[in-house]
Amino acid sequence: MIIHSIALSLLLGFELSYYLLIVQTGIVAHYNSDLVTLFPMFAGGVFGTWLSGISWGGIKNPIYKIMVALSLQLFLSFFYPNYNIFTLLFLGLAVGSMAPLGIYLFKAKQQKELFFALSIAYTVGTYFFTYDVDNRELIAVFFTLIALSSALVLKNYRVEVDSKVVSFPFVAYIPLVLWILLDSNLFETLSRHAGLDIWSKYTLTIALFHIAGLAAAYFIHIPKIKQHLLIAMLFAISYSLFYFASPSLLAVFYPFTISYYNVVVFRVLSEEMSLSKLAFMMIFVGWMASGFGLTLALSRILY
Repeated sequence: MIIHSIALSLLLGFELSYYLLIVQTGIVAHYNSDLVTLFPMFAGGVFGTWLSGISWGGIKNPIYKIMVALSLQLFLSFFYPNYNIFTLLFLGLAVGSMAPLGIYLFKAKQQKELFFALSIAYTVGTYFFTYDVDNRELIAVFFTLIALSSALVLKNYRVEVDSKVVSFPFVAYIPLVLWILLDSNLFETLSRHAGLDIWSKYTLTIALFHIAGLAAAYFIHIPKIKQHLLIAMLFAISYSLFYFASPSLLAVFYPFTISYYNVVVFRVLSEEMSLSKLAFMMIFVGWMASGFGLTLALSRILY
């Protein structure tokens, strides 16, 4: 059904936008990247991600779990950005639960819906990236309402296990962890580098090359090994442009790199037939890799 396709794209697209603008660049910036203060949110995120893969008493349907997680996220969004140890913990729990559940809804052949979801996330995220981090409460509430409304539309949606392709071996996830680590390190470093503010100066360029990266990943088919070699080369170029302080070229290559590798990541994750295994792997692919990338950025290894 076309209504389900639209709802899937809106659900994942605006939840990813919420994570970028509220969790990754909103709350983290508001608390000045204080890892001690932010630890409850990361801990809640890890626990929520694991929790999403098991039964919640009588709640086994991923859509119903999503409704519960988004309802909690909506409630906590009204407190943005002033959280305490408990509200940070529960926000992490909600967002952590949503990560694997949202991706698991996508069947192996629903690549068009995934393309539009990522397009929404990158264009919306880029547009609002420079918006004052202390005044994003309406963004948090509005994005969550869109995601929750989409989930309500999908209340009768079913994910058939045999619609998935395979259960991947753990080794298949190692490159994904590496790409997210490299991305998180460069992204968090750039976010703190006043001399290379590419988001406020090259907003349109960044949005366009995000879409170009998505299109290249979807319409140019190459073998997996060559695909990973290409991603490695794109990251090498992006890091080199950072070292040579070339913001205009960085605004072209880095968004392209992010979009391209994320298509690879989301394809693998959406094809995983086991929700419990997907949830377990996303602890490493998501929270651990991005958290370590943030730690490296705060250590100022790059500059």
